[in-house]
Formats: sequence, structure tokens, C-alpha cells
Amino acid sequence: MTTQRPGTTDPETRPLDVAMVLRRTLPAVFIDPLPVLGGLALLVVLPGVVTRLVSVGSDGETLLVILRALLAMFYAAMVAPIIVARVQNRTIPLRAAVGRSTPGVKAALLLGAAVVAGMTLHLFARHGSVAGWLLNSLLLSAALLGASILMPLVPVAVSEALSPLAAIRRAAALTSGNRNRILALALLGGFTLAPLAALAFRAPGLWGPALFEGSAWFVAALLPALVYAGLLEGER
Repeated sequence: MTTQRPGTTDPETRPLDVAMVLRRTLPAVFIDPLPVLGGLALLVVLPGVVTRLVSVGSDGETLLVILRALLAMFYAAMVAPIIVARVQNRTIPLRAAVGRSTPGVKAALLLGAAVVAGMTLHLFARHGSVAGWLLNSLLLSAALLGASILMPLVPVAVSEALSPLAAIRRAAALTSGNRNRILALALLGGFTLAPLAALAFRAPGLWGPALFEGSAWFVAALLPALVYAGLLEGER
């Protein structure tokens, strides 16, 4: 049963169990590794290697970057319902997960547009100046706030078949009261990727950057799905 906050109509969820989210990470991956790890290799790592081998000029490289981003978003949307189902002791066939991925891709595209907008604003920052420091601080704060509110956006859109705007409202409602915990998980994910980035970009050849990119998308797909599953349990 959920309780009601006085004077509101929204259910009060239990605090998100951060330790439980972390404990579920390995089982969620290795119980059904084909879509999670195989999909990562096929849709994220391999395209990263192949596109770095192809010389197509600046315009062609832009198109390849967009294509890689779309494949990675499809990966995140595809594995989200599989991971959530595993946490709930259910199974979803890979074909069904692929068929349900469209709302998640749309939500991921909206997030991607916000990221691109933030990166564009970052280009206007005068590095070393007070104005540049303030702009970068504002962008970082907005990114952290967005992560704490919208962490489960893609799993919400996929699992509940919602439009991007409806998924934003649902994600914001789910994370209410748990945003500090979700922010801590997001920061933990970032800190985990930092040493991998240092190692990957020092490695010779094309595989280092591609493997780091795969690791980043792996975290971006896995963590929101586990957070979403934990938040759903808090609603019960």
C-alpha cells in the first residue's frame, strides 16, 4: 500500500533502495546476456569501430555520428523492458522488446536534443572568463537536475508505452522524493566511467574509444532501467 501526502493527491513512494539497485546490476546483465551484451557489441561497439575506419569527409562523418547515436538509442530502448522484466522475475522475448522500443527511442531523441542544445551553449562559453565559468556551471547544474528528475525516462516510455511528454511527466512523478538518491547513482555511474575513459583513450588503435563508448551506453541503458524497477516497487 502507498500513503498519501497531506493535502495532495500523489502517492508517497518509499525511498529508493540504492544498495538494492547496485546489487541487481550483475544479475540483470548475466541472466540474459544475449540482448544486453550482444546488443551492446552489435549496436554500439562495432559501429564505433567501423565508422572510425571509414573516411567519408566532414559531412559524411556527421551522418555517421548521427547513425551511431540512433543505434545506441535503439539499444537503450530495446534492453530497458528486458532488464525491468528480469528484476520482476519475468521474461520478455527479444523480438517483443524490439517491437516495443519505439516510444523509448522517441524519448531518447528528446534527451539527445537537450544534450546537443547544452553542448551548443557550451561552445559560447568564454573559457577562463567569469561569464564562461557561470555558463558552464549553469549547464552542469541543469544536467545534474535533469538526471535526478528524468533518469528513468526511457524505461518509462518503453514499459508504459507513453509519448515523450507523457513519459517526462510520469518520470518526474516517479522520481519525486528520491531525486537525491538518483543523483547519487548518476554520479556513481559517472565516476565509474572516468577511469575507463582515461584508459580507453590512451589505448592504441580504434578499440579503446569504441569500448569506452560502449561502456557509457551500457551504463546509460542499465542504470535507468534498474532505477525504474526500484521506483515501481516503491509505489506498491
